[in-house]
Amino acid sequence: MPHQSEYYRSAMPAAPKTVYLSSLQVFRGLAAIGVLVYHACLFTERQTKHVLLGGYYHLGELGVDFFFVLSGFIIMFVHGTELGRPECARRYLSRRFFRVYPLLFILTSVKLAMEFVAWKKGGASPDISRIISSYFLLPDPDGQMPVITAAWTLMHEALFYSLFLLALLMGRRVAAILLGLWLTAIIAKNSLGTDLHGLPRLICDAHNVEFAFGIAACVLFQMRHRFPIRLIWVALVAAFLLLSGVFLYDPAGGMEQPLTVRLVLGAGFAMVILLAGIWEQRLSSSPWPKWSCWLGDASYSIYLGHSMVVLAVVSASARFSPDSMAMRYFAAVLSCLIALVACGSLWRFVERPLLRWSRRWCE
Repeated sequence: MPHQSEYYRSAMPAAPKTVYLSSLQVFRGLAAIGVLVYHACLFTERQTKHVLLGGYYHLGELGVDFFFVLSGFIIMFVHGTELGRPECARRYLSRRFFRVYPLLFILTSVKLAMEFVAWKKGGASPDISRIISSYFLLPDPDGQMPVITAAWTLMHEALFYSLFLLALLMGRRVAAILLGLWLTAIIAKNSLGTDLHGLPRLICDAHNVEFAFGIAACVLFQMRHRFPIRLIWVALVAAFLLLSGVFLYDPAGGMEQPLTVRLVLGAGFAMVILLAGIWEQRLSSSPWPKWSCWLGDASYSIYLGHSMVVLAVVSASARFSPDSMAMRYFAAVLSCLIALVACGSLWRFVERPLLRWSRRWCE
């Protein structure tokens, strides 16, 4: 069995015993690989002007949407029974902090050291506000991306964790009210164009609706013993929604997709998670190979650390190898493999020991 991470193991009141879901780990790994492939192809295109995979590599961006839905499911799955129990707040905060920040601090410091070297050689001077926002996942006043660019998604995660903490302190009824108000603000901002008196963009970003879909999928999973769920219908609905989301997705828009796209993709990925969870429980064993669960364990290291490795490999290849389409594909594949090895080592020798130490401290 793979390492029993908090991310797919939880005691649920609706089930007769502790529930174990390796599917969540596998999905985290798949989402990270999607983002990795996307960046490998994107950096290759920027460096060489060669468009790989006919431009369809942009669909790897959907790994971010999958991550947000998974986060909603996972937090509800692991901490849903703690809602309304303030005594659990310290443990919740400790686990969330150690899951996100130590590796973020390390990689941000490495990237800043690299930028400092460039600055000493005549590059742009460091921006203090950007550095602070990068370390603490705060929105930058000037709208700049964090030092580790992929960490922009962690700002959404930190916001979601904060709102869930309020729900944990105040109970399910308050949680439902907070979620309703949050979704109302997002819909009003993105569909109606309402100003909302200057609410920060982070709060009203369309991506945030996907956390709610993850929570809804978890609630349905918890209720699976109360009414029959036909997996064939769940599979058909999931396929229809995801195909619709892919059709509506505009590669030119990047992360700036309409709310409609986020709603369709969020619902589709939620159905996929629900389908896999129920299917795995009916099998009474993990249907996934060990290596796929390993990718899930290492997914945070892969997601946060891959871009520096991929960019370095692609840049070196563009400089020293022949300019041909075959070489560009080779460079993209090579950058993915090297990034997997490097980030796997980062997980094995840095992230995993830190998590093991933190669990002893948190408990």
